Amino acid sequence: MTDDTDAPPRTPPTEDDDPRCLRPGEAVAALAHAPWRRVVILGEHESRPARAAVVPGYRAVSWSDRVSAALRAAHPDLACRAARGRKDLSLFEMRSRQVQDALVFRGDLALISCGGPELREATFDLDSMEVELSRVLDSLLCATYRHAVVISPFDRSTAGGPQAAPPDAVRERQLRLVQRIALVTLHHAAQHVDLMRHQRGLDPRTLWAPGPGRLSSRGHAVAAAAVVRALARRQG
Repeated sequence: MTDDTDAPPRTPPTEDDDPRCLRPGEAVAALAHAPWRRVVILGEHESRPARAAVVPGYRAVSWSDRVSAALRAAHPDLACRAARGRKDLSLFEMRSRQVQDALVFRGDLALISCGGPELREATFDLDSMEVELSRVLDSLLCATYRHAVVISPFDRSTAGGPQAAPPDAVRERQLRLVQRIALVTLHHAAQHVDLMRHQRGLDPRTLWAPGPGRLSSRGHAVAAAAVVRALARRQG
């Protein structure tokens, strides 16, 4: 038996050596041939993780700012805009408050973060969600937008804190929501990034912040990597 009592302590991982996060230089190489130059971000997005949500070794930068920075690093002439609106917009609120702003911007790529507010609603209405997401995608893709990426959340049942329903019920809701989002995006020839799938094998305690439904700095880093890698696959 090996005695590890004198072994040096392990260095905690950082996002630069976390395979679920972007490696240094990866984004520029991955997006070198990306065709988009005007990007809009819609839905629920945070400007910056709260101090309490910072995991040591992971920069306190939101997923949307990370993706914007990755695209700009590959293409300095790129313009990126976060549509105006408060956090936690439902798809109905997104359509009524943000889509017009996106149309005026005349972008060619839309990143749409959705699903969290619908999961928290007392009435879980998948049909209404499908209608609203279809309307959002129709409005954008029938205008100047060449591509749309729909991002659904990490497994909300693992977020901890007070929830409107027991974790098993939240997870069952989310699995149904993800399935419906996948069908809608396929119908519109859009792209779906299912963060629930990217969460497999990860300790959820490192992905979520103390606040309800908020991501930690590692959660933001993992989400951004998933989006950038999805865009890299699409450009090819």
